[in-house]
Amino acid sequence: MAMAITSFKIESYCVQLYAIDRKGGRTRWGDKTILLYSGGREVAQAVFAGEGFSPPEPYFSAGKIYYFAQASMYGAVIDLLRNEKTVHIAWKPISDPKEPRDGDAYFYTGEEQT
Repeated sequence: MAMAITSFKIESYCVQLYAIDRKGGRTRWGDKTILLYSGGREVAQAVFAGEGFSPPEPYFSAGKIYYFAQASMYGAVIDLLRNEKTVHIAWKPISDPKEPRDGDAYFYTGEEQT
């Protein structure tokens, strides 16, 4: 049985760039976050690992997609959001007995005219 893909058309977004917190003793693995909105609500977060950190696995919870990636992917994602007419984010569940809530989070565009 195929598992349903959840997809949202991104209508707006908000970028958050965090400063380094050296005194507070907090470890923030993600220093760039893009909040993604559709239908007037936040539907996803794209979080990019800071230098020297590895991102966690993506997940889907409470109707929201959590996309995690290396810092090197930030430029590609922000380029999609700024320059493509239609951008979606999707969650595709994967059947994996070792990881019951496993899946892939990804961005995609609408069909482009050549």
